[in-house]
Amino acid sequence: MLFKYGSGTGTDLSTLRSGKEKLSGGGKPSGPLSFMRIFDQIAAVVRSGGKTRRAAKMQSLKVTHPDIKEFIECKMNEEKKAWALIEQGYDGGLNGEAYASVMYQNSNLSVRITDEFLRAAQDKQDWCTHAVTEPEKVMGRHSAAELFRKIAASCHLCGDPGVQYDTTINNWHTCPVSGRINASNPCSEYMFLDDSACNLASLNLIKFRRPDGSFDVKNF
Repeated sequence: MLFKYGSGTGTDLSTLRSGKEKLSGGGKPSGPLSFMRIFDQIAAVVRSGGKTRRAAKMQSLKVTHPDIKEFIECKMNEEKKAWALIEQGYDGGLNGEAYASVMYQNSNLSVRITDEFLRAAQDKQDWCTHAVTEPEKVMGRHSAAELFRKIAASCHLCGDPGVQYDTTINNWHTCPVSGRINASNPCSEYMFLDDSACNLASLNLIKFRRPDGSFDVKNF
C-alpha cells in the first residue's frame, strides 16, 4: 500500500537469521537474500501512485551479519548476468528484457558499517560475523579490508551497495531513548525510529503570524 501511494520504504534485514544458521527443527533458514527477492518483485510490480515510476525500496544489512559477503556481491553478480543477456541481443534499456530478467534491480542496497569495522579495515585486521539468534557465536571470519574492497568494487560496477555509517547515525540520534536507528528511506535523507514515516509537506508560516508580529503556536 505504501508503494501504491507513491512512497518508498526502507527495511533493515539484519534481524533475519542467516542461511548459515539452523532452525530448531533441524532445517536451515532462507536467509535475508531470499526475502530480498520477494521485496524486489513487489517493487517491480507495484507502480508508485499508479504512474510509470517503479516503487522505491531500500534494503540494508549490518556488517556483522553472517550473510554480509553475499549481500555485498548479490547485485554485482546480477549485473554481470544482465551484461551477458545484452551481449546476446536482449534489450539493455531501463525497462528492457535484460534487466527485467535479473534480481535486485528495484532496490537500493546499503551495508550498515560501524566505526569498529572501519578501524579493523584500516588496521588490516580480521572481522567476525555473528549468529543472529546467538550473538556471541562467531559464524565467519573475514579480512575487514577485503570486505571493504568488495563493497567499493561492487559499487563501482553497478552502483550498489552503498554504505550507511551505523555508529555515526546513532551517535547523532535526536531521540536515542526511544530506540536505535536501523534503517532509512531509499534516498537516505530520513533517518529515524523503526516504523516511522517521512511525511513531506509544506506550511506557509506567514499564515500563522499575528498582526502584532507574534507566532500563533497553537494553530500551527
